[in-house]
Amino acid sequence: MTALATCPCNPEKTYQQCCQRYHNGTTPSTAPALMRARYSAYVLHNIAFIKNTSLPAQQAHLDTDAIAQWSQNSQWLGLEINQTSLAPDQRHATVEFIAHWQDAQGQHQHQESSLFIKLGTHWYFYDPNVPLRAERNAPCPCGSTLKFKKCCAPYF
Repeated sequence: MTALATCPCNPEKTYQQCCQRYHNGTTPSTAPALMRARYSAYVLHNIAFIKNTSLPAQQAHLDTDAIAQWSQNSQWLGLEINQTSLAPDQRHATVEFIAHWQDAQGQHQHQESSLFIKLGTHWYFYDPNVPLRAERNAPCPCGSTLKFKKCCAPYF
């Protein structure tokens, strides 16, 4: 992509003004910014970014071949962020979005309310297709120092 090309997540900005910095290593400061950067990564086939911004406890279990295939076999048509919310603990957020794409079967849209978890200064996407398995009193698999019941359990 050139510096003048529009960003996949927002046609009103260039890629350089928007998601490029995140793909080059700058940490998104909000869950919506991470959601936009992840969408752009699908468009640009940046599977490493998608994997690295998924919750660390889930990364080894992601089907990166399937993610790459979906990314490469789709023409991405746009992203709508409908609503965002930040939990009082400032560590959990939801982003409601609709992603539009086209493939050999036609045009599609995927609507989801995604969970994002902040560990330290980094936001991560919780992939609902890779469930976290944790006992109520066990340490939270998100990597925090809290028990699962006091950390992520209320958000699942």
